[in-house]
Amino acid sequence: MEHNIFISYAWVDNEVYPGSDQGWVSTFVDSLRKHLAHELGRRDEAEKIWLDYEQMRGNQGVTPTIQARLAASRTLLLILSNGYVASHWCQQELTAFLARAGTNSDCLFVVQMSPVEQEPDGIQDLVKYPFWYLDDRRQPCTRWFPHIDPTDREYSLVQQKLARDIAAKLRELLPADNQPRESSSAEEQAPPAARAATPVVLSAVPMTEPPSNGSGQFVLVSGGEGDRELVHQIAKRLQQHNIGVAIPLSVLADQSGIKSSTLTRDLRTKLSLCDAVLMVYRSGPLDQVSQHLIECLKAGARTRRGQTPPTIDLCQTQLDSLALGLYPPGMRIHMVDKSCADDCVDQFLEGLVS
Repeated sequence: MEHNIFISYAWVDNEVYPGSDQGWVSTFVDSLRKHLAHELGRRDEAEKIWLDYEQMRGNQGVTPTIQARLAASRTLLLILSNGYVASHWCQQELTAFLARAGTNSDCLFVVQMSPVEQEPDGIQDLVKYPFWYLDDRRQPCTRWFPHIDPTDREYSLVQQKLARDIAAKLRELLPADNQPRESSSAEEQAPPAARAATPVVLSAVPMTEPPSNGSGQFVLVSGGEGDRELVHQIAKRLQQHNIGVAIPLSVLADQSGIKSSTLTRDLRTKLSLCDAVLMVYRSGPLDQVSQHLIECLKAGARTRRGQTPPTIDLCQTQLDSLALGLYPPGMRIHMVDKSCADDCVDQFLEGLVS
């Protein structure tokens, strides 16, 4: 295999806008190389990315050169957008890769440059890495488009997660003689700390030690419509501990104008990116919080081989450990009072393993 990653994208998504040096896709790939080099510990393997800068596709379809590049690539990274869906050539690239790698391949990574109405066959059930957000009018906007925005830290957080997942897959696929060397430092060779898996019983016992700052973690904070304000309070407090946070669209505001399938897809995508989940059940409603918990468990079941599923913490005011009708193994439950933002964050951080 000559290439570690083949980038499949629509040319329209790499147009250079006035004031920019290069297009969105080129900027994305340049940044991904740096993240991947960091994750692999080797720049040479991170440089083995193939991108069709010369627009070699012909009028009839992908050229033999591109077919050969696809066949010589370990993984495929797909830049999903309306342009991608509309491109006949992009569909051919995807079909050609799936024909070789299999329809259930975990060698295919999907970057969402923007949401689309109908995803191409073969990727509907795959994890998506979202590089878009909703503006104040609830319209989707692509991050860092058309110009780079260094203040948008979410872009780098999601890209780091993507690079980490690609690096994990490449470690499986690279020949033994191409694997990164182990560090000679005893400290660096020590295995990473395992996540706590023992459930925490219902308790309001105060902490005896300062909590970990949780730096580097990415946490999904979720709850029902009745706890929107509380979810936002918790998310802001986690940010003060240098923790990345995500909130489902269904909890951000009234989403009556958005399709339920869109809300579910948003929740699943954000779950796939997070290291941990912190759920709140105070006012509910019960069915929403219970459904979010079920989606969390499904996300854990979909975790790629060799990766750790997200941990789940539940802060609730109810005394019953089965208040949601579910108590999965490993879930930590924290009993908090009605004004529970600070207490919830403290107990979550106490059990968090950095």
